[in-house]
Order: sequence, then C-alpha cells, then structure tokens
Amino acid sequence: MTIYHVNQASDAQLRTIRDEVLDRENRAVVAITGPQGVGKTQRLLVTAAEARERKAFVVYFDVTTTSPWVLRGLAEAFLKSAKAAGLVKMLGAPAWLRPFGVLARSKGEAYDPKSVGRRIGDALNATIPSILLLNDLHNLAESREIEVFAKVLEEVTGTIKPGVLVMFSCYASYLTWLATRQPALSSRVNRVIPLVGLTDDEARLVLAKKMLAKRIVEELEPTYPFDRGAVHELNRAARGNPRRLFELADVALERAVATHAYQVDEELVRSAFAAREKADAAGQGAADTPEWAETPPPRPPAQAVAPPAAERRSVWGRKK
Repeated sequence: MTIYHVNQASDAQLRTIRDEVLDRENRAVVAITGPQGVGKTQRLLVTAAEARERKAFVVYFDVTTTSPWVLRGLAEAFLKSAKAAGLVKMLGAPAWLRPFGVLARSKGEAYDPKSVGRRIGDALNATIPSILLLNDLHNLAESREIEVFAKVLEEVTGTIKPGVLVMFSCYASYLTWLATRQPALSSRVNRVIPLVGLTDDEARLVLAKKMLAKRIVEELEPTYPFDRGAVHELNRAARGNPRRLFELADVALERAVATHAYQVDEELVRSAFAAREKADAAGQGAADTPEWAETPPPRPPAQAVAPPAAERRSVWGRKK
C-alpha cells in the first residue's frame, strides 16, 4: 500500500509515544479516532513501518466487517509476523507462539477471554519491544465477538509490560460505546488521539506527493495541474478528509480532460462538481460518485449472541 502521509500535530504525539515504548521506558494503550478516510489506517501503517525499522516485533491486523471470528484472524496475524521476524525455527516455535497455532485452526469454538488475553499479553512481553496494531476496531459491531473480544483486550492491556504498545483505530462513537459497555478496558486507554482534517497547505502537500508518482515532465509546480484556488476548493469540499480529497481531485481531473483544460483552477473544480451533481440527478454515474457529505456515524453495535451451551468448547481454557 502506498502511503501519502503528511505530518500533523497528532504525528508528533504518536512519535513520542513510539519512542518511549521502543526504548522500553513505558507501555501504552492508544486509540486513534476519526471519520472514514481521515488517516487512521495510515498512522497504524507508519507506526508499523518505523517499528520494524527499529527491529521491533509488530503484529498488524485489519478488523473487517467480514471477519467471522476476529480472534482466529488475529492468531493467524501473530503466526505470520513471527515467521517474518525469523522467530519460527526449523526445529520448532517458541513456547509463547504455540497456542496461536491451536486458535488459528479453530472453527469458531467458544473461548475464555481472560486466558486468551493473558496468552497474547505474554507473547507481546516475550518479544519486547513489540507493537500490536488493530485497524478499524469499530467493525467488531458486525462480529459475534463484540463483547468477548473487548474482554480479551482488557486482559491484554492489563498484562503488558514496558516496551509494549497496543494501538487501535476506530470511530469516535465506538470509543463512546466502549466507555459505557466496557469501562474497565476504556480506563486502560492511556491516550486518545483524534485526527483532524487537513489544512490547505497540508492538502497541497499530500496532493503533491500523489502527483509526484505520476509525474512525467520535470520542473512543473508540485501540485500541477491544480493551482492554489483549486486545492482550496477541493479541500473545502472534502472537509479536510484526505481520502475524499483524492476522490474529488479525480472528479476535477476528469472534467479537465473532458473540457481540454490544461490547468485546474477553482472555477473548473466548481464546474466539475456541478456537472457531477447534474449527472447524479439524471440517474447517471451515481454508483461511482465520491461520498462528499460527512460520513454518518456507524450504527450502534448489536448485542453479541452467545452460542448455545451445547456448542461451547474451550480452546485456551475454561471459564471459571
């Protein structure tokens, strides 16, 4: 994945936290919040890249709406990271890694969240400095594990030692739900970092980075064919959201090609929006229209449904 990253004030905070953890001076549990497309995943990927450069053990896992059993996917992520880090030897794996193989082969059996959480915490402690990154944790709303996995994380965050960082991204509304439904886990989040939209200067820089990858002719303005007025109008319409900024820039470029324009200015951007809105009103192009409005908050998480008692089998221990 290509990362068109622009440093903001939040990145300085994250850098300080990373440095303290990687230097084994502290442990941390960090939540990065914001709407879709604002850069949450980007921050996790930057954290992963910088931590690997410093030889830290990194586990990155995307929580998706299609993940039937989140914990099984996380176990597979641990196994993959251990193999990539050279921790799996020809004669066997370290003791802390073996339980992850059991879970990765499971088929959705019930599990004891405290036992599982301790195993994950022990694995992170055994590989210090280590970082666990969970992307889009709000997608647990679509999972049967919404309640039980939160208890797993509660145990993890209570087990980790200095030199371990647990970081997750989510919508702000999920963090509010967490504070209400899982106060013990919520209280262990050391730092909440809400991401804010791009300024016009930051929007120019992120567009310049993306345009650079497609540049053929040298000695052009970094944001060519967009002038300052165009960037301002695009960023205003995108409300500072990087993903929407790119989507709207594509709409403006399509308009420029259609009208044989060599420069994209503020007037052309507005005409591009007007043309797209007209096409949408006529029922054309609606399927690929960028989401210009604010992202609506996710629906409240549904109550998890526990499997019938007859189907419950323990993987890593029985509930006490």
